[in-house]
Amino acid sequence: MFVDQRGYDIGVERSGSMNWRNEDLYRNLLKDYIEMVEDCDIDCQKGGSQLTLIGSLMSTNYGIVCINAIFMFVGTWRYRFRFCSIICTLVTCVCQLVLSAVAGALLFTKYNAVCARSMVKTYGNNMIWTMADDFYVTFSLWLVSFFAMFFFCCCGLCQSYRPSK
Repeated sequence: MFVDQRGYDIGVERSGSMNWRNEDLYRNLLKDYIEMVEDCDIDCQKGGSQLTLIGSLMSTNYGIVCINAIFMFVGTWRYRFRFCSIICTLVTCVCQLVLSAVAGALLFTKYNAVCARSMVKTYGNNMIWTMADDFYVTFSLWLVSFFAMFFFCCCGLCQSYRPSK
């Protein structure tokens, strides 16, 4: 068991398994499992957690932002690229909002509520990296990209503002 700085047991073991003595954790997982079995038929379960699709959508998000960032960078010397970047910023923000909404809808399904707590190793036997870790990283990146979209939109559109003299 791991013990935090104050000496409290935090319920995590190096073995990669959950502490089933935690009643709330067990009851929540059991409740989510029952809801999943009731609502998710065989076709739903066949699709799996769709983390690959979610990762592809988020990669597309970042790819579009990267292309627009290149336009911004070149736009510091060429005004045509700057104008293209202003137009692309609006399109990029709308695309990013739509792709983030779709990725969020796929991420927060009842099937994924159970998969997100899975302690099945996904990286091999030498490293303790589980399905729960995959979901934690994917959720964190999704959340950061959602809030970064607003910051990116402000930064991308501030180049069209010209202060009065």
